[in-house]
Amino acid sequence: MSASVHLSPIFDATLERVGLPLDHPYIERVYCSVLGPSSVLLLRRTGELFAEHPEGARVDLVDLSRSLGLGVPADADDLGRNAPLRRTMDRLVRFRMGAWLGEDRLGIHPKVPALERHRAARLPEPVQADHHRLLTAHLDGLVARAEGRVVEPAAPRTASEVPRVESPVAARLRAFGAPAIEPRIVAR
Repeated sequence: MSASVHLSPIFDATLERVGLPLDHPYIERVYCSVLGPSSVLLLRRTGELFAEHPEGARVDLVDLSRSLGLGVPADADDLGRNAPLRRTMDRLVRFRMGAWLGEDRLGIHPKVPALERHRAARLPEPVQADHHRLLTAHLDGLVARAEGRVVEPAAPRTASEVPRVESPVAARLRAFGAPAIEPRIVAR
């Protein structure tokens, strides 16, 4: 494998219309369970690269591997075929997030599809919930834009803005007129 690779975007008309961009939370929350953290991090990094260089760019593989935390010996100036970065790139190809366009050219889709139904069914329940919530929000946004409605991105919530879910015990006590109970006290 050469010491560098050209990362370039691969465009697909359907994905351009309905796909999830590489900076979408779905990539991290859902695909991480399937692809693994190094592949998700590479997708994220590629999305940043495409934002700066829409036509793609050549990257040094040793530097890229080190920046992703995939470990390369200090004196290395090239990567072998079984290097963690190479396996990470091959995993993206296996899951159709990209394709080898030559020995030193990797194409990556700037937008990716939602997870297939059979893969989503095997996810842990919290990740399935994220899959459903994030995909529904994405599709609702696509429909709203198609209808000409303005869609404002949801503002990130801080811990103090997240609504508190009242425990069943606290709800019963409140129903009987007891004063509000601090959740930390109940937990003791």
